Amino acid sequence: MIAGLARFVTALRGEGVDASPAELLDATRAAELTGVEDRVRFRAALRATLAKGRRQQEIFDRVFERHFAPPARGAGRRRGGRGPGGTGLRRGAGPLDDPASDRGRRAEATDRARPGRERRPTDMADRESAARAMRAALERTREGGRRPAGRLRRVVLESRTVESEARDGPGARPAPGRRDLSQPMTERDERELAREVPRLIAEIRLGRSLRRRAASRGRLSLRDVFRRNLARGGVPFELPLRRPRARRPQVVLLVDVSHSVARAAGYFLWIAAAFLTLDRRTRVLLFVDRPVDATRAVTRWLRVAPSRPAAPARSGGGAGPRGRRPGAGIRPGGASFHELLGSLRGLDPASPSDYGTALHRLLGSAARPAGRDTILVVLGDGRTNRFAPLPWALEELARNSRAVLWLVPEPRSRWGTGDSALGAYTPWIDTLVEAWNLAGLARGVRELVRELR
Repeated sequence: MIAGLARFVTALRGEGVDASPAELLDATRAAELTGVEDRVRFRAALRATLAKGRRQQEIFDRVFERHFAPPARGAGRRRGGRGPGGTGLRRGAGPLDDPASDRGRRAEATDRARPGRERRPTDMADRESAARAMRAALERTREGGRRPAGRLRRVVLESRTVESEARDGPGARPAPGRRDLSQPMTERDERELAREVPRLIAEIRLGRSLRRRAASRGRLSLRDVFRRNLARGGVPFELPLRRPRARRPQVVLLVDVSHSVARAAGYFLWIAAAFLTLDRRTRVLLFVDRPVDATRAVTRWLRVAPSRPAAPARSGGGAGPRGRRPGAGIRPGGASFHELLGSLRGLDPASPSDYGTALHRLLGSAARPAGRDTILVVLGDGRTNRFAPLPWALEELARNSRAVLWLVPEPRSRWGTGDSALGAYTPWIDTLVEAWNLAGLARGVRELVRELR
């Protein structure tokens, strides 16, 4: 928050408002007291500490609207009811969408204070320049050059060998683990890919990332004592030690489940859940334009067959474009992933994806990453449908997290193209993974396992 306020004060000074460092400290204390959930209170606190006189207040209002652009929401969008314009909490909604809770009331009041939701063509020049910079940085990283600027320290890309290219050949059907998950598939195709998931989970468990690491100090590793001293007849000349077990980190899975990436989201949750315990320290947030806490629902989907049929799909949220039902063939238990999405209250897979609104709502929710032992994992293509991406919201989340891991279910050739805002988010990502097929999703889970250890 301090870095964001410092940039805001710099913008004010550029417009002629003489804000002093002491006033910046006062604004920081006021912002900490009011928080960022209620935009009206947040704006009033900054206005009272930074703007003096009518002229400076007019400049403040103009700069504030430009610097802290909120994710606007139109009157035609649903806020909790089943039909258009419906109100009220639907049973099963998570705390992020509960209008009866105090945090839910503040979020709804913030929505009413926002201007009409509209696409922002003025941001396209900045978005395209950020995308070009991201692609150039990724090319340098691929060629062994300087890594991209910002937090990004690891880019995991798919590499095809000459043997695999010759084996596939032109027009040949790719291996199940290399099929593009964004392409149209039948339910039978999804079931065929689902057979590969247990094998991928077993490979990750046998990988190097899960092996115990030796240390110069720590607890005695009794298993390694006999293994190290077999050549000496079992006499323990060497006493290997292992690292002390650290506290289990908190993990927040923020997963895009719009129609374009729903299939990849289903397979990812299936694989990742094999290495995570879904509880209060591991939250699953599914989103299209707002995050919904689906931790318990995903746990039941993975382990228990449903005792009742899924709720009928809402208008526009059924089969999707051209009758496709992504996730209908992903069934680790009794229900399919498509049925799981249809049963979640407050989630509309047919809505246009809006990453800015989702990140902004997560920033003001109880499920936001908090603490240096928190790992934020995002799965999504970053396509915001021309809505404001609000990269400052991801910046705030990243500053409160130990690591930010982003899995992109698209080939790198499409990163940052069209309505993708991935270039604006890249400076606040620690690890970026190309995950457009099952093999890529497995690589992303391996990176998550690496961070957990």
